[in-house]
Amino acid sequence: MEQKRNNEINYWPYAIVGMILTVVLLGIWTIKVAVSNPVQLDNSYMMDYQDVDENINEILAKQRVFDSKYRIDLTQNRLKKGENRVVVSLTDIHGNPVDGAEIVAIVARPTTLKGEKKLGTFKREDGLYVSDPFVIERGGRWNIQVKVVVGNDIGYKTYKTFVEE
Repeated sequence: MEQKRNNEINYWPYAIVGMILTVVLLGIWTIKVAVSNPVQLDNSYMMDYQDVDENINEILAKQRVFDSKYRIDLTQNRLKKGENRVVVSLTDIHGNPVDGAEIVAIVARPTTLKGEKKLGTFKREDGLYVSDPFVIERGGRWNIQVKVVVGNDIGYKTYKTFVEE
């Protein structure tokens, strides 16, 4: 009977070593994936995240004041591949168009800042603010971020849209 025990192979040490090697390999793979996909900086409120973090209470207070006086509407924007324009409807709370606003817009993909379009020139046409033309070359999800300045009031609005391939 003792001879039979000597011929048996015990596999649990191999299983433990195999599990340790699997964990090490998965750790290496995780690091490789993380390094090849760098973190993108968030530019909420068209500022670096450090500035937003330091001044968020002031930004939100200004946004509340702006929202109590004005309305920004971006729902008229349907982006497509090719030439586009951003249309911003700015009215007071009574629905009257507002003149003399300074508008800056950024059209960018939500996951990366590559290919973002910064629009700073808006013309007043038929009660709307219309940007200069710009070209979108790729389909997918896009964000339109708008910063509107009227006198001392500053407001922000983000509109999410989809561009067909």
